[in-house]
Amino acid sequence: MFSLAVASAVALLPALQPNAAHAAARPSPLVRRPLLGAAVSAAPLRPRSSAQARLQARRAGAPRMLAAEVLARSVRPIVGTISLCLAALVPCTVGAFAPGEVRRRGLWRRGFTGFSFAVFVSSWIFSGTVGFLSVFMMFAVVAQNEYYDMVRRNGAHTTTRKPRTRLHARARLAVGINPTWKLGLLGSCAMYVAAACPSVAMREAAFPLTGCATIIYLLLRPGFERCYGRLFPWYTPRDTPPTTYDDVGTTFMGIFLFGYMPSFWVRLRGIGPMAPAALLPAIVPPRLRGCAPLVALERSRSDLLTAGALVQWWTMLAIVFADVAAYFVGKRFGRTPLISVSPGKTWEGLWGGVVAATATMAAAAVLLGWPYPLATGGLYGIGCALMGLAGDLTVSLLKRSARVKDTGSIMPGHGGLLDRLDSYLLVAAPAFFYVSALRMLL
Repeated sequence: MFSLAVASAVALLPALQPNAAHAAARPSPLVRRPLLGAAVSAAPLRPRSSAQARLQARRAGAPRMLAAEVLARSVRPIVGTISLCLAALVPCTVGAFAPGEVRRRGLWRRGFTGFSFAVFVSSWIFSGTVGFLSVFMMFAVVAQNEYYDMVRRNGAHTTTRKPRTRLHARARLAVGINPTWKLGLLGSCAMYVAAACPSVAMREAAFPLTGCATIIYLLLRPGFERCYGRLFPWYTPRDTPPTTYDDVGTTFMGIFLFGYMPSFWVRLRGIGPMAPAALLPAIVPPRLRGCAPLVALERSRSDLLTAGALVQWWTMLAIVFADVAAYFVGKRFGRTPLISVSPGKTWEGLWGGVVAATATMAAAAVLLGWPYPLATGGLYGIGCALMGLAGDLTVSLLKRSARVKDTGSIMPGHGGLLDRLDSYLLVAAPAFFYVSALRMLL
């Protein structure tokens, strides 16, 4: 995370500097509007109230940035961040896999994993709806499987007898907590697909229908096992114990925490789709637009870039800055413990993370052309920092209950995938509703 924060800060500084070319830019054929706003009609609408009249007067008197300028200024730091991360991967790769001191190799390995993950995530956000949804479902399957594995480990601590063999250990897991993890994964993936659909009814029906199917399956789980054995001769029915309250609660917690809440990232990315024909003139030099791939992209109807994708990238960057600042400020100035769930977190680290996220989103709001950018972006950054901390503490509570340090070992030097995604679990829904409300003001 620290590596991504440094690269992003270096790429962000040139974009915030005033540019005389923007002031002298000729009117663009694009509609004069910020990225999140709706198109402005030629004839002004008649105000329905005095408040709307004051709002229209304020909008008419205030200078409005061209959409092309907003797009170019907001994309430039993203391209710079990806370029710096790619450049930093070279020394990190050499240091991570070259022979040397184990501790130093561990630091290089953490940098290699962080920079690689930053490049991958940045490319993934702007990969189109199909690419974004596919990778998102893959992340969800891995992270949710780590969660259900921790739940089963937590259930193993309900008994105190030490298992004599591996078979006894599995039996002890069976009599503990047994969530229906397969149905939880299927329900989460269904909610991601529904979030990408234009139908409002499908988006609203995904979560309650998944809950109904889960309840029915948990009630009839022993009968389903016997039916599987009769329908498929090669399947050996398991001796499933009766469903308990813990089974129901942990299953629904997984569906809510890793299915419903993250599905708002998909909704956020779908805000404000942009046609490639309107985007390329703003971000690609004229001499390069004649290339065959760019010509084909300009003629296509792909949705590689949306207004929501830009907001999503800046939101994730604000969470990274908040985590990094909270760690270093807490390590240097931390004196007051924050909460017993995570003894290492302090109030000083929390304020450091809030300040970093607020500054990041205030700068992003300026680049994205939000109204009153310091106020709207700062408030958005505070919400990102606090909800990111809430997700981090939630996963810390699960790990302490399961008596594990990391949720897995899929990422070298960082632990499991859930260890890296915990801060993003609860941010998406408030971010989506905040941005949706902000669009109503434009």
